[in-house]
Amino acid sequence: MIFARLFVRTRWLNSASGALVILLQRTPVVRALLTTEAALTAPATSLLRSALPAAATLGAVHTLVGATTQLVASVGQPAKATVGSSFAEAVTITGAGVSYAQSWKLSNTLPPGIVAQGAVLQNGQLTVNPSTGTLVFIGTPTTAGTYSISISGYQYTGFTGPATNATATIVVADAPNSAPLISRQPANVITIVGSSAVFSVAFTGAPTPTIQWSKNGADIGGATATTLALNNVSASDAGNYSVKLTNALGSATSLVATLTVNAAPAAPAFTLLPVTQIATAGNDVTLAVTVTGVPTPTLQWLRNGSNIAGATGTTLTLTNVQSADAGTYSVTATNSAGIVTSSAAGLTVNPAAAAPVFSSPPLSQTVATGATVVFLAPAIGTPTPSYQWLLNGNTIPGETSATLMVSRVTAANAGSYTAVAQNSLGQATSSAAALVVAATNDPGRLTNLSVITDLSATAPSFTVGTVLGGAGTSGIKPLVVRAAGPALVAFGVPGTLADPVLNLLAGQTVVASNDNWGGAPVLAAAMAGVGAFPYTSADSKDAAIYAPTLPARDYTVAVSSAVPAGSGTVIAEIYDATPAGTYTTTTPRLINVSVLKQIAPSGSLTLGFTIGGSTAKTVLIRAIGPGLASVGVASGTLADPRLTLYDSTSTAIATNHGWGGNPSLAQAMSRVGAFAVTNASSNDSMLLLTLPPGGYTATASDGAGGGGLAIVEVYEVP
Repeated sequence: MIFARLFVRTRWLNSASGALVILLQRTPVVRALLTTEAALTAPATSLLRSALPAAATLGAVHTLVGATTQLVASVGQPAKATVGSSFAEAVTITGAGVSYAQSWKLSNTLPPGIVAQGAVLQNGQLTVNPSTGTLVFIGTPTTAGTYSISISGYQYTGFTGPATNATATIVVADAPNSAPLISRQPANVITIVGSSAVFSVAFTGAPTPTIQWSKNGADIGGATATTLALNNVSASDAGNYSVKLTNALGSATSLVATLTVNAAPAAPAFTLLPVTQIATAGNDVTLAVTVTGVPTPTLQWLRNGSNIAGATGTTLTLTNVQSADAGTYSVTATNSAGIVTSSAAGLTVNPAAAAPVFSSPPLSQTVATGATVVFLAPAIGTPTPSYQWLLNGNTIPGETSATLMVSRVTAANAGSYTAVAQNSLGQATSSAAALVVAATNDPGRLTNLSVITDLSATAPSFTVGTVLGGAGTSGIKPLVVRAAGPALVAFGVPGTLADPVLNLLAGQTVVASNDNWGGAPVLAAAMAGVGAFPYTSADSKDAAIYAPTLPARDYTVAVSSAVPAGSGTVIAEIYDATPAGTYTTTTPRLINVSVLKQIAPSGSLTLGFTIGGSTAKTVLIRAIGPGLASVGVASGTLADPRLTLYDSTSTAIATNHGWGGNPSLAQAMSRVGAFAVTNASSNDSMLLLTLPPGGYTATASDGAGGGGLAIVEVYEVP
């Protein structure tokens, strides 16, 4: 401490005073208890520096005589202090052969407002240990009186060694009479409802001034202490507070202190929620909320769970809404006390009133006698248009939807097909689609089916189902079945399955299997005969089966890994291996293929197929997730399968998201023997199309992002 350091050195032991040291070692030692009364304007350090020279003015009146190691102290006249004025007194006890007392004990009571610097209260006594040679009393006394302090100075630390006892007396006089003077103004207070607020003031003045607190200029009854405490404050307590001090010599009024009372923190709560709305395209829509909370909550609007940039007000206005704006809207309110999200309000955007317009025309088709043909002519318009199909300009009774399905066609069905769409604002006629009915022994048919997917530790295998047969057919069917992994590397496919294993089953019976095709000539010839891409080498671990005499029935192709927990991309393929030029209308056909697979979150499943022959073929393609409930799969299914069909140029030619209970689709499901989907509003997706010969790819994607079990199927429609 700075005060102690000022007195560490003794003037007795400097080189100029060597003779005095020798003398003191031979004679009794006398040292004074040094005190000084500080001036009001003098810094404490200056006061302490003046303590030693001032000792002579106090007058030494007492001595102790002892050995050269004995500490010696003297007591001077009482030190004088005044209430409200700064005071400092330095005390030193020293002795011959030692520099100073190294530890101290004090008893009795110090004047209020005065402290012994560095002292600690122990066992009812103030102690200083170790000491730096000087004991300093310092402070501003607050109470008049005479105070005697007993002091014991010990030669060593820890209150050991010879001790010298002395008494210091401090006389504190009352302050002279003066007008009130404020030394510390009351401060502004910010608090919340239900809490407390305290204002205080410090001052001088004699006689002691009377005190009166006021609020907004009006006296507060009973508020006459130096502290004004307000408990359980409410909003009505807010205002400007001041205090007036008065005695016989004058008065003083404090500066104004403001009390601000804020409401207690409260989590956000909605008192008005957004309301579901139906709008017409091109109009404006406003959604609004009202929310309470302390502090005032910040807001963020969301569409379908995602933040809308810049939408942070109590209202959300959407201008010139279109179908893309449809969805669910909610708002999140946040403050330091919590966060809450409103219930969602739906927005439906109906098209603006318009006469019908065909979005795509029906396509001309060539099909074999006895086949089924489908014409599609979707039109847009508001109100929703009604339809009427015509053949060669003549109305076809009962055909009043956007889809026209004609079954078992004959020459009488050939001709020009058009559709008329009509609503209250007008009507439109589609362009004509020609239907040619051909008598041929090479009708359109499914000739190849393939599925590309990934195997993993959680999905170590998958199966592809197919059916051979068809009405009016008989005999056997040759098939080439493959599971290719390593061979896909040549096409730039990364992460392929290293060693696929292939099994062909009829019911529960394995009728053929393969692990590593081995370059067998019969397999190589069969693969070349169906136009399959060649395997890279005879040593590749790709699998293949040639089954030349399969009877008509259902079959299952199972693909797995020869290596435990093997993973990677693999393609499973089924080819109709009927020799070219030998197919007739009675030859069994590939009439169905389906794959049941767990689709990863945000993933997809791709199925490829080929239409062979010389005429178009009608197919039903399905991506079923929720509809699996009808066959006993009630949970874990793909919630939102979305179906897209691509042609051989990778152009999307058709898409569906939710089959909507379409009567033509329901009729087609019944005709091909597919399990029924009874929920017209389910997210299951389907396409009914007549496709010319060529290659096609159907992709079932995960619209909801959560993944799940799904089945993708292709049926020929007889």
